[in-house]
Amino acid sequence: MVLITNTDDDIIKETEKTIGVKFDEIVTAQQAGAYKPSHKGFHLARERLGLPKSEIWHAGFGFKYDIVPATELGYTTVWVNRQGEARQVNVKETFLVGDMQTLVYLMQGIEVSMRE
Repeated sequence: MVLITNTDDDIIKETEKTIGVKFDEIVTAQQAGAYKPSHKGFHLARERLGLPKSEIWHAGFGFKYDIVPATELGYTTVWVNRQGEARQVNVKETFLVGDMQTLVYLMQGIEVSMRE
């Protein structure tokens, strides 16, 4: 699991400790040299993962900063739309969920179906 974030390296280190989640990779705006929605962070994450885009899923809260660029890159997308926001542009996410728990259920279902 990779985190692509619009923060700097020092800030995200503290945040990672606080949330208690261990990421395989973290790509910050500082490392990418650009903030989302720039594709630079997405490209850097993909390079570090070494996966084809067909195997990459991007989940995010921000439609403009997460879903739009990930869709432009051909990734499977999951929009975590906690506030019931309207789409800002004519881009369609692959999956729509209302909260993080539903995202977990979605991923567990995908994981199970991939093993069968």
